[in-house]
Amino acid sequence: MKLARLLALPWMALSRPWRKGIGICFAILLAVVAISGMIARQRSTWLFHIGHAMAFIDCIFWAGVLSQSLLLAREAHRLRLPVLDREVTASLTLYALLTIALPALLLAWLGGNVAVTLTEIGMGAGLGMAYATLPPYLGIIVCFTPMLSDHAGPWLPMPSASPDRFLAWAVPCAVLLWLLIGGFWRSAVRRDFGLSGARKPIMLNLRTLAWYGRCRGSYLEVQQIRRRWRWAQPVADLRHCGPDRPMYSLRIAMGGWSMPQTSTSRWRQLGILLASMLLPIFVMAVASHGDDVLRSIFDNANVLVFALCIVGAVLALAQVQTLQRRWSRHNAELPLLALLPGLGDAMRIKRELLLANLLPTLGVQALLILAMLGLAASLHLDAGSDIMLLLGQLTGMGMLTTLALVTLGGVHVRDGWLMVLCTCGYLLVNISVVLALPMVDNQPFIHQPAVAWAAAIAWAGLFVPLLRLGVLGWHRLRNRPHPFLPVA
Repeated sequence: MKLARLLALPWMALSRPWRKGIGICFAILLAVVAISGMIARQRSTWLFHIGHAMAFIDCIFWAGVLSQSLLLAREAHRLRLPVLDREVTASLTLYALLTIALPALLLAWLGGNVAVTLTEIGMGAGLGMAYATLPPYLGIIVCFTPMLSDHAGPWLPMPSASPDRFLAWAVPCAVLLWLLIGGFWRSAVRRDFGLSGARKPIMLNLRTLAWYGRCRGSYLEVQQIRRRWRWAQPVADLRHCGPDRPMYSLRIAMGGWSMPQTSTSRWRQLGILLASMLLPIFVMAVASHGDDVLRSIFDNANVLVFALCIVGAVLALAQVQTLQRRWSRHNAELPLLALLPGLGDAMRIKRELLLANLLPTLGVQALLILAMLGLAASLHLDAGSDIMLLLGQLTGMGMLTTLALVTLGGVHVRDGWLMVLCTCGYLLVNISVVLALPMVDNQPFIHQPAVAWAAAIAWAGLFVPLLRLGVLGWHRLRNRPHPFLPVA
């Protein structure tokens, strides 16, 4: 077995745009880690936080890259290719040494605790692999595990408080996690078609979605709606639609989360969303201060700020995805939209369609900005931190507006570049929150001149292509005879 082939094997299951996007993402993450090491005032504090950072990077790497080896192992078993099966096993072993053992040894050389670091990074990599290879009901639970972090200190010893007691429970949990991954891995590889949707790993479900593609995703979208419980399905509010309200009618016709719903349905959907968002925060509050949950929630205001920034970006991407699905299907849906009564001339159609796609999401993002600024005031953040938080929300707004204009204007942009743009924007939203909040030495990173300049360059590198694509999409939309034309 050649070393170069073993290193390249997991990447073979990824397309070239995905490789570029993932490479850029990890370059940004490693640059942030390097900069934080250069500006850290206390080496012991930096070593403690760098262990968390390496566990987080390993979690993303194993979930996004090395989990693709499951697809290769599955195909090797189905096609009876034992050599490829052994190469997949050898490749995972090599990457375990490079991404788990080697960083732990380097941090131990710098003065860290090798056992604690090895266990922490191993659990991070295991959580990433578990998310992709375990069934959805277990994989989603795994996503919330890193958010507990030191908030479970009153119940479970953490590395910052007691390294030896942390190893007493963390090592068995890490071993049990990897054994669980191995069991589900073997089941997914050996059983070709015997797995139901509830037991099928998330990686195989994503593979099915990739096979259908964006242009043929109507079947999967219908299946997702049908699988919901009846009480959880949205109900459209048809009382106010008609020729007099074209924007309202267009929102109903396009569907998605911004579709007008009845008050009961809207509150029900909002309750489901808030329950899924606030449950991890409530668990952290109970774990931190079981006797005073309300005080603990306010103590974790930084987690709420982080959640609000992420929600704004996710809403923008969800709305753009809905729009791209509608405008990429070569069927009768778009011509039927053009036949809605009361739309008026071409210019009015374009204006109403653009407002129908932008206004609901922009309105929610504006409310998120107000809530985020209120939380920032309670945390006594300065003007620089407030600007970074605003940039995070404005990034979501800019991505929504630009990608909507690109789709409606019929601008042909390769999916790989769109994915890179969206991934970089999402990462910058996360990084903006990290830079704005006091993470190390009770001081925000943005106060460091080198970090401020690096952040300015990163934001400029994102906003310049967004502005260029937005202007191009606006001109293309104005020159189109009507907007109900599928994207080629």
